[in-house]
Amino acid sequence: MSGPLVTIAIPTYSRLSLLKEAVDSALAQTYPHCEALISQNPGGNEDAETEQWARSMAGQNSRIRYQKNPVNIGMAGNWNASVDAAKGDYVVLLADDDRLLPQCVATMISHLNSEIVVVFSNHYIIDAQGARDVNASIKCLADYKRDRIPVGLVSGPGHWVWQNSVPIVSSLIRAEELRRLRFKEDLNTPEIEMFARIAEEGSKFWFCDEYLAEYRVHGSSATSAGLMTERLLPAMFAINVSPQTASYKALFINECARGAIAKALRKRNLLSARELLRSPYGCNAFHAESLKGMRGSFIRVIYVALLLVPKSLLSFIQRCAAGA
Repeated sequence: MSGPLVTIAIPTYSRLSLLKEAVDSALAQTYPHCEALISQNPGGNEDAETEQWARSMAGQNSRIRYQKNPVNIGMAGNWNASVDAAKGDYVVLLADDDRLLPQCVATMISHLNSEIVVVFSNHYIIDAQGARDVNASIKCLADYKRDRIPVGLVSGPGHWVWQNSVPIVSSLIRAEELRRLRFKEDLNTPEIEMFARIAEEGSKFWFCDEYLAEYRVHGSSATSAGLMTERLLPAMFAINVSPQTASYKALFINECARGAIAKALRKRNLLSARELLRSPYGCNAFHAESLKGMRGSFIRVIYVALLLVPKSLLSFIQRCAAGA
């Protein structure tokens, strides 16, 4: 065999029609040394049908393997289970609602050398029916700043990781690093925390600007509710970074903290908002440069009130709001 084996790991739960598309895209790779690994969490409306179909496919095609977890271990837990079972030297983690383009693995493999740990690329946005959304794809490129990343070996990959510029859907990652570091299983977007740790170890990243995958946006996706910032914040805050990356980390923490506080306030959870404000990352959000002008001043007033009002009074207000 010429070239490393690549495992296209497809963690799945209960959406068989989309899983079939993901598996088809894995089998359509022009790179010949790929295996597709379906790792199923039990439960859901299509549990039996998904297992029956996956076992049948694995029996018919030696390039497909299937495993079912004994219990539902969550999305990130299933990512770890997939990586643990991968036979490949490199892994592509493909969500069961996304698709790879046929040249995806071949293109990323062509950029590998013994020092590269992560190769990543651009990707398209598709809608629930699988149609490409050109405008959304262009916006995604700008929003995640991949239009600013020089093609090739990435200088200071932590700068881009902390701007959430590295997409898991179109990344090829060395398997041994994923097994060693492990995804944090309480996060619904564990890839940014994983990429941050990989980057801060000095590992090398390579960026190619081709569009090599399709990311589906729909209401039932695992991340459609947004980042679990209340869990992501402490995990990201704990990562030590170089002085060159510190400003990017601070900006990320500030934005996440403000988002988490706003989310708690929208849910009328005043006590959670207060605890976030009193945390180290909450303090950063309070002093953030963006809290300027009339709107910023108003937000500061809310923050000060949360900090100064006695906890017992906050608790009483929260109970009243919940009963309203």
